[in-house]
Amino acid sequence: MIFKSHLISMIIYAFFVCVVLSLIRKRERRAQIKHGLILFLVMVLGAILFGWFMYLFM
Repeated sequence: MIFKSHLISMIIYAFFVCVVLSLIRKRERRAQIKHGLILFLVMVLGAILFGWFMYLFM
């Protein structure tokens, strides 16, 4: 599965990483969902900010 957009690939990767990490780290379902959503948002926003920062030096 190859996407033309690196952003889409990164979002899919972040989703699967967040699912696995939230299942491993938390026991209660509500805590798993909250942890997974926060981690997903941090990963996606961090990647967008880092990409924007790298764009400044191109």
